[in-house]
Amino acid sequence: MSEINGNNNKLRWLYAAGFIIILALPILIIEPYFFPADWGKTIVFRSIVAVLLFLFAFQFLFRKNNLKMPSIKKNITLWMLSAVFFIYLLASIFSADPNFSFWGSPYRGGGFVNFAFYCILAVMAFIFLRDDSPSKGSCTKTEKTWLFSVFVGLIVSLVGILQYYGIIIYNTRARPVSTLGNTDILAAYLLFLFFIALYAGIKEKVLWKKIFYFSSLAVFFYTILITGSRAAYLGLLMGGIYFLLFYPKKMIAGKIGVIVILAVTCGIVFYANTAAQYPKFLENNKLFKSIEPRLSIKRLTEDPRFAAWQIGLNALKSKPLLGYGPENFSVGFDKYYNPSLPYLNKDVQWYDRAHNIILQTGSDAGFLGIIAYLALFFVLLWQLQKLKSIEKESEKKEGLAITAHGIQAALISYLVANFFGFDSFATYTIFFLLIGYSMHLIYGADLQVKTQNIAQKNTFWKSACICVLFLILLMFLWQYNFVPLRINAEINNAGDLADQKQCDKALGAIERLLPEHSFLDSYIRLEYIGFEETCMGFYPKNNLVYVKKSIELLSEAVKMQPLYTRYWLRMGNLSAILAEQEKDAAAKNNLIKQASDCFYKAFQLAPKHQEIFTGMAKLGIDASDYKTAKTYSEECIKLNPSLGGCYWYLGLTEIYLKDINNANKNIQTAGDKKYNINSELSLAELANAYSHISDYQNSASVYEKLIAINPNMSQFHSSLAFIYKELGQYGKARQEAMTVLKLSPELKESVDAFLNSLP
Repeated sequence: MSEINGNNNKLRWLYAAGFIIILALPILIIEPYFFPADWGKTIVFRSIVAVLLFLFAFQFLFRKNNLKMPSIKKNITLWMLSAVFFIYLLASIFSADPNFSFWGSPYRGGGFVNFAFYCILAVMAFIFLRDDSPSKGSCTKTEKTWLFSVFVGLIVSLVGILQYYGIIIYNTRARPVSTLGNTDILAAYLLFLFFIALYAGIKEKVLWKKIFYFSSLAVFFYTILITGSRAAYLGLLMGGIYFLLFYPKKMIAGKIGVIVILAVTCGIVFYANTAAQYPKFLENNKLFKSIEPRLSIKRLTEDPRFAAWQIGLNALKSKPLLGYGPENFSVGFDKYYNPSLPYLNKDVQWYDRAHNIILQTGSDAGFLGIIAYLALFFVLLWQLQKLKSIEKESEKKEGLAITAHGIQAALISYLVANFFGFDSFATYTIFFLLIGYSMHLIYGADLQVKTQNIAQKNTFWKSACICVLFLILLMFLWQYNFVPLRINAEINNAGDLADQKQCDKALGAIERLLPEHSFLDSYIRLEYIGFEETCMGFYPKNNLVYVKKSIELLSEAVKMQPLYTRYWLRMGNLSAILAEQEKDAAAKNNLIKQASDCFYKAFQLAPKHQEIFTGMAKLGIDASDYKTAKTYSEECIKLNPSLGGCYWYLGLTEIYLKDINNANKNIQTAGDKKYNINSELSLAELANAYSHISDYQNSASVYEKLIAINPNMSQFHSSLAFIYKELGQYGKARQEAMTVLKLSPELKESVDAFLNSLP
């Protein structure tokens, strides 16, 4: 009789193929299906796991098989993993946004559904990646698994190295991202493989394999260096120290190695932070120039993520039990965002990840999630330590101790690095495979036949059950995998068309996706709006059409994700733009009210976000309520005086209130605080303010700057012609009028009337 998880299982090659494809997924970066980086990979991953689950159920019900598993009662690790799973499930059900918690979006490839499949992967690895002959030493299946994963890691590393040296052009960032889309994720992924290659290389007896593992080790180390990931540097340091300091065999060289590593690390950091000038051979070294900024203590202390942690902690205190649910960190972050925290504005002001595994877990699943997650780590490390404590009576047990020790070092380095980062598909895959493998090492010696002759009779309920499972599998693969994968691919194709200025084709393509219903409905609308913003730069004459369509899409999107602050803020800004252009008084008032309502909703979700206050200040100007606009601008400054936009709108409102001296001071302050006061948009707002108070001298100078930026905009020349006429500069007025005629011949009648009005 065969065993489902044994070498004599005729379908074992299907399980092996599934694991091989999953391990190979990090190298895939085929557009348009595998962009964003994690999206297509997670879709393929959960499809494979779903098929393997169905195959397992079919074999379990209809074939005469045995299943070898240790007693679940003794498997503390499995109980901890189950606790994490069920706490995340509860957190998703009672989430601030349950739909988003379950499915996530292509941006991150997250969501509880994917997390559930990672947990299933760990259990399947525990069941299937086992050795049928434990007494013979190393596990054949797991050896092949880790050998292949190291090989995949080599490919990922080589792509990153080629990016780093500019041989592969598609990376637009300064640091390599390889096929994983993020530098820190690349480094964290290689951290796992570094320690896997390390312990495998030490215990390997076959020469070519030993050479392969240690060569891979060098490549992984170099790739981690060029990523410039401080988190990975620290993780590698702590994992390496643990590996040497607590190596299973007594090794004086290990303790000496720890001292040397610490001394060299401290020396390098000290030198990088105190040297006034580096030798030329270092200044011209590409690797040193990549690493040196990441060693700066000053830059580290100014990292905005520390401020983000404070916000995340305050958010966690407000929902301590189950948090905000997976993928909803931004909800708590926006609510407790505080722009006065130091260095926060150095980086993006909108966070959807905590960049800290403890706070991220707290946001996803509350303190219950944190406790379960840390308990899982503790149990893993503790059980592996017990495994190492077995008296080394044989070569086999010594090899087992080295393996357990290597996994401990990998887990420690991963936890340390993740204290400053977050997970992705690549890191989750290796992490949960290691959990399954660790369970095999810890409990594999107690394997027992748990079921016998489980398919002796083909009863009706078995047939009905497998039919239902097959239908569920088909629905899941089609509706929740293939359809979203295709939709996202079409969105990516539309984005390429928009970037190529083929806006009609791009917007038409994504328009056809709107009637389709999936968990990507909100994402489609967000991308549509992004493409319209791209097209606004290419075809400004269509801006009002784009703005109206964006407002329509946003009004649908806020119904799907009412807690997403940026939807409300963007709809408020776009409604204000439309109100500014509206000539009908009633329609204008309706748009102003709509914008005000959107800003108020955004304010409820993020009461200290300064972009909301600048938006409300601009709306006050559009509504001719200048005192209210000034109040919002002053409140914006009180929240954090370092944001230039607050001073800009304060200066504008002071122009409308004819307080020119203070207006000039605040506009200059806005420029000093890096607000672009000379952009086309800023100058257009300034021109409107001066024109409103009939300050033609200042209006003329502003329009001259606008024409220098965009000489083909006939409206600018028309306005300047009128201003020159009011200033008595009739020659210049005539010249500008002729330019209008040249740019817009259809305005000949109006231009002739203007020319005839000149003395």
